[in-house]
Amino acid sequence: MPRAQFEYDEIGNTFYYVIVSFFAVLLLPLTHFLWPSLPKRIEYLKRGCRCEGDLQKRYKKEQIKPWEKAKCVIKGIILIILWILFLLLAYKVSQLEQQYEEYDPYKILGIDIDSDVTEIKKKYRELSKTHHPDKGGDPVTFDAIVKAYKALTDEESRENWRLYGNPDGPKATTFGIALPKWIVSEQYGNWVLALYTLVFMIVLPVGVGMWWYNSIKYSADKVLLETSRLYGHFLQKTPNMQINRIIMVLAGSFEFCKKLNTEIVERESDDKEIPIVMRELKNLGEKRKEQILSLPWSIKARTLLHAYLTRITLPSEHLMTDQNYMVNKSLILTEEFLRILLQLMQWPMQRTPTIDCLENSLRIFPMMVQALWPRNSNLLQLPHLAERNLAILKRYRVNTCQDLAKLNESKRRSLLNTITSDQYEDVIYVLSMMPRLEIETKVEVQGEDDKETVTIGSVVTLKVTLTRFPLLDLEKRKEEIAEGIKKGAALQLQQEWEKSIDDNRDEEDGQKQNKRKVWEKQPKKKPKKGGKPTQKSKKAPPQKQNMPINEPTEEANTNVDKTDKKITENNEIKPIDKKQNNSDQSDDSGSESDDETVSGKNEENETSDRESTEQQGGKYGGPSSSDDDDWNEMNDELDDDFVTKKEVLLESEPTNYHEVHCPYYPGDKYEWWYVYLLERKTRKFVTLVPCKTLDKEKTLDLRFAAPSQKGNHLYTLHVRCDSYMDFDYSVDVKMEVHPAREPPQVKYHDSEDEADLQEKLDSSEGEYTEGSDSEQEK
Repeated sequence: MPRAQFEYDEIGNTFYYVIVSFFAVLLLPLTHFLWPSLPKRIEYLKRGCRCEGDLQKRYKKEQIKPWEKAKCVIKGIILIILWILFLLLAYKVSQLEQQYEEYDPYKILGIDIDSDVTEIKKKYRELSKTHHPDKGGDPVTFDAIVKAYKALTDEESRENWRLYGNPDGPKATTFGIALPKWIVSEQYGNWVLALYTLVFMIVLPVGVGMWWYNSIKYSADKVLLETSRLYGHFLQKTPNMQINRIIMVLAGSFEFCKKLNTEIVERESDDKEIPIVMRELKNLGEKRKEQILSLPWSIKARTLLHAYLTRITLPSEHLMTDQNYMVNKSLILTEEFLRILLQLMQWPMQRTPTIDCLENSLRIFPMMVQALWPRNSNLLQLPHLAERNLAILKRYRVNTCQDLAKLNESKRRSLLNTITSDQYEDVIYVLSMMPRLEIETKVEVQGEDDKETVTIGSVVTLKVTLTRFPLLDLEKRKEEIAEGIKKGAALQLQQEWEKSIDDNRDEEDGQKQNKRKVWEKQPKKKPKKGGKPTQKSKKAPPQKQNMPINEPTEEANTNVDKTDKKITENNEIKPIDKKQNNSDQSDDSGSESDDETVSGKNEENETSDRESTEQQGGKYGGPSSSDDDDWNEMNDELDDDFVTKKEVLLESEPTNYHEVHCPYYPGDKYEWWYVYLLERKTRKFVTLVPCKTLDKEKTLDLRFAAPSQKGNHLYTLHVRCDSYMDFDYSVDVKMEVHPAREPPQVKYHDSEDEADLQEKLDSSEGEYTEGSDSEQEK
């Protein structure tokens, strides 16, 4: 069989098809990624807190840098040029003519298809006279004429033409290469080979090597491996780290060293500006001579982190830029520090990190987000609040954001009367952003028939359901505002009515005085017997019989709030006993406090009734207890477990559900939670699971081995927020461990054939036994 032949594109037509196809494959996704778009400004202006820090962050988001606008223009120009070039190529391809022609001997001879053999021979003789090479004709044309003549007259040639489309029979297969022929020509072939060598043997290996060399320095979380080793070293050296020590170790991360991180900028001005900032800070530990932690770049990072947590204004913009970079890196580094800590806690070591070290490392997250020390007030997370506001709130035992959110609207506004209405709305907005969790736990052993029974050595699954609510309910606030407006309108109407009655009374008295004659003397009253004459007593106001008396609003009587109520340590507003404050209250304030006490009790009763109703609904709203329903319910739960696992494996949930109010943090932050379990008595660490996808409700699975001893075991479940300070929750979990079950004995059920075979074997054994006995008797 003839060998295949390869032909390059002589004209270059097929090469255009390749170029257009390759161009389209690259141009479509490139258009999607390079499509210029300007940031949306209107979205930021309609919502959000308007404190100074948030306005600055919002301004940076809205502000278009000079090069960014030019970049959008350049992207648009590039896309326009590429699409114009693509359209030109497509038009060029559409205008190309097909070069392939089917072999037609009739066309070569110039005769009709219906011509017979006589006409074919006659035409051949005529063409031979003019195209024969001996008579000055073209040899190529004459060969084509001869081949066409044979294809029409010779039986074998005619059969080849019919089968293969060629009188000469089958030829070698020809493959066309859609590349121009000059690529493999002697003139340009060496240059093309040199280009291939440069790209595939030099540039590509060097690029892959550089990428690999840089990637092996980092972990999966983009943290230097040297930094991870540093954390492990200091955790073994100091298992019980305090917060100040953890910040010192974080500042010693190699991400802040210029030799290992080219993004770090070292300036000569740092030697003058950093000492100025250090004088304003305490407990910096700059004089400690400890490896890595005593280096200049580590002290600089520690100083900037302390200045950020203390909320100190830095002397230069360069330090502000460095501080923003380090604070952005701090959360990633703290997460890596926590990962190394958890690994060391699982290892059998003599100096294992303690639970206090774990909890202190979790406290670092909200500290870095809110720029606060643990000693600072929780209320400083709210905008526009200063020390004078904290003093007033502390006087009324409002120490946390939760306490402030639980107050009535009028009470809360009266305590924050030093800020403007717009600033107060910012406080309300931030309180509505903050979270409030409800936690439900359920202990089960998955894969067992009796999932609620925990045995020794079994794998326990603690299902934790986190339900998120806003800390301040805006709908309830609207109801309180509407109720306050109604009370205020009723009070104003009552005051106007009293004022009109007093005016009418004064007019009547004036008319009586005007009726007396000028020359008439005013009659004298006789003094009472046995006593001195008394002064004329004022007339009592008329009794308010027809006008209903409404309770005064709390906005009009702020003194009542100061004396009649107190906020307990459990964040519950309770009325103070009247006997305790008789000396400090007048009769009017006493009556007002009684009204407020009654309203407070009514609110508490409504709350307790609502809670009891919810509890009863949850208690009696369960499924039926029939066997079929239990079986179906168990199958549904198993299916749900498998579906959940499949969804977790195949889909990744977003982690940007709830944005955090953090005016000092340079970037955007979203709520994340850390859930971990401890033994209650020994405070032994059991397990930890992060929760970064909580929107409204999320169920987490905490798996751990059951204790090796039977009985009741108590655990404490901790839920910590990484975005807000003092938004932590703890729940007690009780688990009863039973002895391990004995493995069931395997019973094999014989079939009918096996039973018949066994009977035959028994009968044959009986016959054999009887025969042997008779032989022995003989």
